[in-house]
Amino acid sequence: MWGKRNKSMRPSKYWDDFNRRAKETAECLRTGQEIPVRRVSVFITERCNMSCSYCNHPKSQAELSESAFDSIVTRYGSQAIIHITGGEPSLVPWLYPYLKEHGADNRFHLNTNMFILPPAKHVKRLKVSLDSCNAEYWNRLVGKNSFQTVVENIKKCLPDTVLSITYTMTRENYLQIPEFINFANSEFPGLYAIFFSVYKGFNKRFVFSDEDVSIFFNNIKPIMDATLNPESKALLGETITEKFRMLQGVRFPENSTKPCYLSLSERVFTPDGKMSGCSHLVRDGVANQPGVKHEKCKYGCNRRLVAFNECVEKEIA
Repeated sequence: MWGKRNKSMRPSKYWDDFNRRAKETAECLRTGQEIPVRRVSVFITERCNMSCSYCNHPKSQAELSESAFDSIVTRYGSQAIIHITGGEPSLVPWLYPYLKEHGADNRFHLNTNMFILPPAKHVKRLKVSLDSCNAEYWNRLVGKNSFQTVVENIKKCLPDTVLSITYTMTRENYLQIPEFINFANSEFPGLYAIFFSVYKGFNKRFVFSDEDVSIFFNNIKPIMDATLNPESKALLGETITEKFRMLQGVRFPENSTKPCYLSLSERVFTPDGKMSGCSHLVRDGVANQPGVKHEKCKYGCNRRLVAFNECVEKEIA
């Protein structure tokens, strides 16, 4: 039903069962029931073992305790995806042993830079950051001789979980995207998807110019459409649909006034154990209550998330 009404709401493992969540959210809002929490993002640490040149995320020694994490899993793990991110989660010494012990009974998703091999058999979804297939460039970009280790660890994990790669597009690397797709198709058979995100920041080294955006849509995106696997192509169409979405500035002006229905079925925890409502805002240093919008929602969101809110809004109108 939901997929027929809005093609962007199609079923997808990548997007954490949006169809089910949208349907549940609308039904609960209509009937006054409590909305089930279906996704919990845990920013487990602010430490990292890489120094990516484009990274805007704060770094500190902040780290969630095992007891605090266990209480989150105990509270939500039977009904919600537990999405673990950071910083770099592999630096938390107790985490991977914990996943090995509890991974069979809980729906853990993990973001990692893959320099340290994760327990892939105990993770339902694994998302890896990799923004180049040029080893020399990648090692300079992240400040660590890591490319070959990351590639080999991806290969080791592919048979054991649903694995995706996130490629952050910048002014510096977008021309190499076709080469990267060929590399990934060749080296990582069974890869679920490549998700292309756009650099969000103000470093002139990485920010797209108007000319870059035109080159991307005229020369690079057609190649992507022809060579990406179906899931990756669908994700590209849901996130990078118009030229202005690759530039800084207001993208969703309506997001400053309407509720965020998506966040009503999500919870976000920071390394100090505090709860918030949106992982995008947490990355921008903003704590918010579920459902409450912020000024940064006008330009920090994406089409897929806005479509969820629009879908629920139509159902409860």
